[in-house]
Amino acid sequence: MHLFSFVVICKKTVNENTIIPILKVITVDDSSVIAQRTELILREIEGLAFLGNAFSISSAQNLINKLKPDVVILDINLSVGEEEQTGIDLLIELRQNFPEIKIIIFTNHNELHYRLICFEKGANYFFDKSNESHKIIEVLKLWMLKKLNLDS
Repeated sequence: MHLFSFVVICKKTVNENTIIPILKVITVDDSSVIAQRTELILREIEGLAFLGNAFSISSAQNLINKLKPDVVILDINLSVGEEEQTGIDLLIELRQNFPEIKIIIFTNHNELHYRLICFEKGANYFFDKSNESHKIIEVLKLWMLKKLNLDS
């Protein structure tokens, strides 16, 4: 299925000016350049609400607890703050506490053992930052379509 012809995309409330997003997304990445680039891409997807980026595990925990996203896009290497913890630690915690959240690992650590660990710990998808960023858009649009069908 090609998602290039994706059309929709928002649910509207009784008030025509109020748009309810289909998916709420948070990113967790310690690189401000990657966080900004990802935000720009996500803000272009109609029906998706970008809720913010966390640069560390503790700020991610606060953001997730407060805003209750549908999706978390998570880097493995998070050098700001808790050097002893990684995105994999947060992945494990999210799976235990928020099993309904969809988790996309988005990292430069493309080695097979990282993929296997992340999938074993509950990641829904694993994408390489260097050449698979376009796949995030496809997956998010697919999840939006599925959510629309379930809510109908």
